[in-house]
Amino acid sequence: MARGKKTGLMACSGVAACLLVLAAGCGAEDDGKPSGPTASATRDDGAEKKRAAAERDALAAYRGMWKAQTKAYSTGSMKGVELGDYTTGDAAAHIVEAFTYYQKTDIAFTGPPVISPKVTAVDVDSSVHTATITDCVDVTGIVVRRATGKPIAGAKEDDRRPWTAKATTAKDGKGGWRIVDYTIDKDRTC
Repeated sequence: MARGKKTGLMACSGVAACLLVLAAGCGAEDDGKPSGPTASATRDDGAEKKRAAAERDALAAYRGMWKAQTKAYSTGSMKGVELGDYTTGDAAAHIVEAFTYYQKTDIAFTGPPVISPKVTAVDVDSSVHTATITDCVDVTGIVVRRATGKPIAGAKEDDRRPWTAKATTAKDGKGGWRIVDYTIDKDRTC
């Protein structure tokens, strides 16, 4: 019996030694620690973060533009409207022009339009960063005669139009985002 125990112990020792060798070999390939990012993954993550920040900031400027417009068109005053914080160039000129027209024709907004903007293109590699924003702006029921509060004559029941806005930063992405221009497709609804 002593001999059987000795053979059994030797067999177990041999199996244990093999398992240790195999385990050590596996440990060399996978030590349980997550592998670090490759140089290209780190570069891609940085570019994606920069792009995501640009999209977020361009959309903030667009929403701010609408907040400023709504305040001006609702109150009938440009006082306290922070238009320059969100717009410049042709966009600011279009808003002032619309405000002037609304004042002359007794038109007002009763509240903000329904918007759902999306950034459809962004460039953060150029010295001036740019973004294109598309939206479906719904002013159904909010454009009224200031004196009566009634919808303007001829207003459509479903007044939703596609908008395309251009946003930029100053050189090297400094100075924050501003909407510099926009177009409204008045020939179709969205």
